[in-house]
Amino acid sequence: MLVDGEPGDSTLVRAAREYADANGCSITLLRVLPEVTRASRTDRGALILPWQAMQLMKAGAKFDLQLMKERLLDDRALPTKTVVRFGDVIDEVAATCYAAHPQAILVRSRARSLVPAWNRDQRLLRRLAAPILFIGAADQVVGEHIRNGAVHRPLSFPDKVKAIYHLPVFAGMSRKELEMIARNLDETTVDAGTVVIREGKSNLAFWIVLDGEFELTLRGKLLERITPPGLVGTPSMLDGLPAWASATAVTPVRALVASKEQFRVLRSDDRVALRLWAATGARLRHHIVESMSEAG
Repeated sequence: MLVDGEPGDSTLVRAAREYADANGCSITLLRVLPEVTRASRTDRGALILPWQAMQLMKAGAKFDLQLMKERLLDDRALPTKTVVRFGDVIDEVAATCYAAHPQAILVRSRARSLVPAWNRDQRLLRRLAAPILFIGAADQVVGEHIRNGAVHRPLSFPDKVKAIYHLPVFAGMSRKELEMIARNLDETTVDAGTVVIREGKSNLAFWIVLDGEFELTLRGKLLERITPPGLVGTPSMLDGLPAWASATAVTPVRALVASKEQFRVLRSDDRVALRLWAATGARLRHHIVESMSEAG
């Protein structure tokens, strides 16, 4: 659970407890503080060095988190840890996430009108390998969605690895390789009618369809419908050129998505890159053959 700015947020802690109790997992209370880079002086003129200021900040944050733990979480059978880090919120949450493989991360969402905070929420969604659950303005968990009439919880890290294992493009890869791929994919959903890739425009993401259907079109002509476990956006992510076709969700879609930064990590692995190039080449060859047949 990311506690950033509201150490007494009991709603956030209760939501974390409810989720952890339902899923049988422990809880980590994480507070990320800004680094101090300059010395300062007290009212009496005493010099406070950066490391001294950070030491005081850390002690105060640890005290706040410990009080929260004792008040709301001490009677749980599973352990609760408190962690205080300094630096960029996204970087420090990502470092904690990669080290511990959490089942989910819970964070207090910020209002859309606060652009920096909203951007932080979006960066969390793009960057982290674990599902992100947000507590919204109405104190409701908004990181879940409805599928087939039931609440769908985001994939845990092991479930994400399992989903990737069953993809033909990654068949036969080692557990270590699959975990690397999973760490660089985030689960997301889009509504029907959403255009995720536009023909002739720069593409920002690589998609693996888990549920739902995309429509691939070129100059307004339907090329194919992409269903699970189809890939979307691979050619333009591999070669860095504008997208050659548009992709539109024709139903609500649930997918695993890699941003440009995440895809760069995937592409740096030769085995992953070769498999993605092979899958792309096979699809392009199919479209070329079909176009030639139609042309006579």
